[in-house]
Amino acid sequence: MTTAKEPLITDDWHVSGRIYRDPDIFARELAQVFAHTWVYLAHETELPAGGDYKTAYLGRQPVIVNRGADGGEINVMFNRCRHRGSAVCQREVGNAKYFRCAYHGWTYGSSGELVGVPFDDGYGDGFDKRAMGLVHVPRVESYRGFVFASLDPGIEPLPAYLGNARRYLDFIASVGDGGPELVSGAHKLVYRGNWKLQIENTIDPYHFSFTHKSWLDILKDRTGRSSPWVKNVRTNPDWRGIDLGRGHAVHEYGRLEDAGQNAHAIAIGELIPFNLNVFPSLAFVGAHLRLVVPRAVDETWVYLYPLLPKDADDATRARILRDHEVFYGPSGFGSTDDIEVGFDRVTRGIECSASSADWALMARGLHREVVDEEAGIRIGRSSDEVPQRAYLRRWLELMEAGDE
Repeated sequence: MTTAKEPLITDDWHVSGRIYRDPDIFARELAQVFAHTWVYLAHETELPAGGDYKTAYLGRQPVIVNRGADGGEINVMFNRCRHRGSAVCQREVGNAKYFRCAYHGWTYGSSGELVGVPFDDGYGDGFDKRAMGLVHVPRVESYRGFVFASLDPGIEPLPAYLGNARRYLDFIASVGDGGPELVSGAHKLVYRGNWKLQIENTIDPYHFSFTHKSWLDILKDRTGRSSPWVKNVRTNPDWRGIDLGRGHAVHEYGRLEDAGQNAHAIAIGELIPFNLNVFPSLAFVGAHLRLVVPRAVDETWVYLYPLLPKDADDATRARILRDHEVFYGPSGFGSTDDIEVGFDRVTRGIECSASSADWALMARGLHREVVDEEAGIRIGRSSDEVPQRAYLRRWLELMEAGDE
C-alpha cells in the first residue's frame, strides 16, 4: 500500500508514523487484516459447560463465544439483535440458556436461534423466525483448545494458517499433564495508542534492560547478583528472534528443541521458554496469554490471562498468579513501564508529522539475519527486530491486497 508521495514501509525498513495514527489506515486494517485472518477469541477451558459464554471482539465487531446448551459445539455469533441492532449480551462472561434483547424483548436460544418475538402478529403471516436468528461468524475452528474465528469464509484451514507457529502452540497446549486452563479470568489494560505498539513490544527483548531497569535493579538488590539479561541479549546465540512466516514470530530463550519439549516444567511454576506472536493479535509471554484488541486508531485494550496447568496444586497456582501480578498486574512493574514508555511516549512522539522525522526504524539486524527458504523462516539475534519485521511484512501484504 503506497501513496503518490511516500510508501508506508521502505525497502530499508523505515516505517511511516502514519501507520500508528492515521484513522484511514486503521479502517483499512479492519477491512484487510482483521477481516482476512484467523483471530483468536477464547480458550475452550473458559467455556466448560453448556450455556457458558464470553463476549469478545473480532476486529471491532462484538461477538458472543459460547458453548451450546447441550455442552457440545462452540458457537461464535455477532452480538447484534436482528431487529434493531442492539447488543443482546452485556456481560463479559456468564452462563445463559437464552439471550434476550432488552430493547424490544427479542429472545434467542443459546445457539442463536430466534425463539421469541413479543407481539409477533405485527409482522404478518410471512415472518420466518428461522431466518432471523443471530448471525454466526463464517468460520470457527479450534486448535489444541485455542478458539479462532474468521470473517473470511474462504480462508485456509486454521492449522495451515498457523504454519510454523504450531509447534510453539503445541508446547503451550502440553503444559503439565493436562494442558493449560484459563480459569482465573483476566485483567485488562487500556492505553491511548495504536494496537501495533503492543504487538511490537511483546516480542522485543531489546527494550527490557532500559524500560524495565528499575525491576532489574530491585532483583539485584534482593539477590545480590546482576541480571544476566543484558549479556544474554547481546551474546547468547540460543536467545534468538525468528520470523516464522505468515506474520507469526517467536523469541526463544534457549532453543525449543534443546528444551526437550519439556512443557511439564511450567507445572512447577517455570515460565514458557519463549515469547510468541500469532498474527494478528494473539501473544504468549512468560506464563500468560495476551490478547490485543484494537478499539480505535489511538485506543487499545489488552487482556492478560494467566495460564494455569490443570494438574497444578493450589500452592503452585498461587505462585504463578503472584509472579504474574508482580510484573504484569495492574500495580506491577512491567505493564506500567510499557504503557508509559513504549506506548504513551511513542504516541506523543509520532504526532510529529514532519516528513524528515516521521519514520520509525525497524532495520536492526537486517544485515545479519539468516534466511531459511525451505523452512520459511528468518532467524536473528535476540536484540534484532526480526519479529517486528515479521508482522509488518505480512501486515503490508494484506494492506496492499486491497489495492489489487
